[in-house]
Amino acid sequence: MKKYLFLAAAVTMMASCSDNNFVGDNNPDNLDGSGAIAFGFDVQNITRGGDLVGSDAADKLQSQFVVFGTKHSAAESADATNDMVVFQNYKVEYAANTAGTKASNTHNWDYVGLTPYASTIVSPVATSQTVKYWDYSAEQGYTFYAFASKADLEGDKVTVTKTTTGTTVYDKGYSIVIKNGANLDKLYLSDRTPVAKTAYNKPVTLTFRNFGTRVRVGFYETIPGYKVKIDQFYVDGDATAAVTTFGAMDVTNTTNFAAALQNINSTAESNTLTVSYLNGSNGPVNQVNVTPTTVGYNYSLVLGTGVISATELATSSATPTWDKTDGAYTTVYPCSGVTNPMLIKVDYTLTAEDGGGEVIKVKGANVVVPAQYVQWKSNFAYTYIFKISDNTNGSTDGTTQGLYPITFDAVVVDVADDKTQETITTFEDYSITTYANGSAVTNDNEYKKGKDIYVVKINNSNGAIIPQTIGTDAVNKAQVYVVTQETGADAISEATITARLNGAPNGIVLTAVNPAATLASSAPAADGTNFSFGGNGSVKFTPGAAGTYAYVSVRTVNVAAAYTAVGSATWSGTTTYYFKTDKNVYYAAAGINEANFDTYKANLYTRNTTPTPVDGVYDIKVIKVVD
Repeated sequence: MKKYLFLAAAVTMMASCSDNNFVGDNNPDNLDGSGAIAFGFDVQNITRGGDLVGSDAADKLQSQFVVFGTKHSAAESADATNDMVVFQNYKVEYAANTAGTKASNTHNWDYVGLTPYASTIVSPVATSQTVKYWDYSAEQGYTFYAFASKADLEGDKVTVTKTTTGTTVYDKGYSIVIKNGANLDKLYLSDRTPVAKTAYNKPVTLTFRNFGTRVRVGFYETIPGYKVKIDQFYVDGDATAAVTTFGAMDVTNTTNFAAALQNINSTAESNTLTVSYLNGSNGPVNQVNVTPTTVGYNYSLVLGTGVISATELATSSATPTWDKTDGAYTTVYPCSGVTNPMLIKVDYTLTAEDGGGEVIKVKGANVVVPAQYVQWKSNFAYTYIFKISDNTNGSTDGTTQGLYPITFDAVVVDVADDKTQETITTFEDYSITTYANGSAVTNDNEYKKGKDIYVVKINNSNGAIIPQTIGTDAVNKAQVYVVTQETGADAISEATITARLNGAPNGIVLTAVNPAATLASSAPAADGTNFSFGGNGSVKFTPGAAGTYAYVSVRTVNVAAAYTAVGSATWSGTTTYYFKTDKNVYYAAAGINEANFDTYKANLYTRNTTPTPVDGVYDIKVIKVVD
């Protein structure tokens, strides 16, 4: 895994002292500077911008952080019994070209003599800051915590309280009150950092992660012969009420991308959030975990204007039309406890490119993105990409649903630490979300071979995950196919696959995947945890080769028509005649008349009136796989 190392600065505190008992009875023989506690740290990059060091790294933390540290004579416990405070929220500052100017500064960072924060940091705050040394009598080690938010601490926009008790040691984080207007993208939190006695005299490595979540959206289209323009999005007029149906989304936004989503109210006077640490069972041990406490929710996500202002959408997922220039992110509150899915409702216009000026208006196309994929975490960056392609649940007349060929895909991509969560969600009555842990959708369009791919089907009307079984002969049975084309075949799309399943001779060949698709109740998440979908909530398959695949879930079972050879029958002007391909697919025979009937009748068929054929209705997702 690539580490995005922004900062590796040691704050080495030099000192000379002849009293060896200062650092405990079993201390080193000399204190030539190696006995001072020193710091080094990483600042995790959530925009994949490359590695920064020195002053560039310091800029990320506004050249300052605050550290809290304790030492333990006995094993650390949930309460404060075995915690002796060493660093009482010390301020540590960076100044270029100052290394070596005094004993406590060897790498341009120093804490000795600085004035601690008193008004915006609560319990405990030192009255002065002095050099600190390793205490070798602290047999059970030290634990360090840190945060950075210089401008907002000084501007009274952020107030921080250190937590010293809890149910477990992982609860000893912070309570942070954030006022409206604070810079979420400049608030950084370090992981909980235990240091064993064997690591004394080495720099303490603190890994900082950005507090905020970064979100962006992009659109592209793949409709042959049409340009596509987004007209408007919809939200609920009551921003504080949970949105569970698309009918509640009755307020239009003709300027910005907008969606219904449960999130922390960024316009509130203030919000209080709790910082704790993951314990290994709920995520990587000691990493930062942010949850809201006394906080109000709103249910409207509004991002940039670029998607609507564009005269036409891009035609590639690699360079979509972004909501902000150059795909810039919007920083929002993390909200990992989201229980409501994201609902998106949109109108858009198709304009024919053949010079005829044809325009098709699509109203109210909608999609559900599962709650599991919108549980935003600190220091993660999420990209949602929507594709207009083959099917839609929108309407062209305000009443009748359906237009072919149009669908949407939603892609979630790009998180910190080179971990990637990417999903693709189709815009239909039953939303289909595909996901593969660590597969770079936007780079590879869409997945890599050998990756386990998970497919979840959701009922748009209530957001419920649909339990599935493997097969094709009943409602909610699902299958995954390898899709290939014969010479002269139609293009592969959701619409043409539907046509093939209903008997169209369009040259598309569907072969069940091998190894066969199976059912799964969960999928591995990018942060080391698992997404839980309930029993049989996901179809899982592993593509062994690059190519085009299709997930097909039955909504209405196809009842095939029955055909009879014409044989010796005579011409009838009221009968439709059919030819049969070598794949046993029947299609209407054009140009048959009384004059040529006898010439062709040996190859003609008629369709029986009973049983009445019924076209199958399917929820389909085309999945592209690359090497």
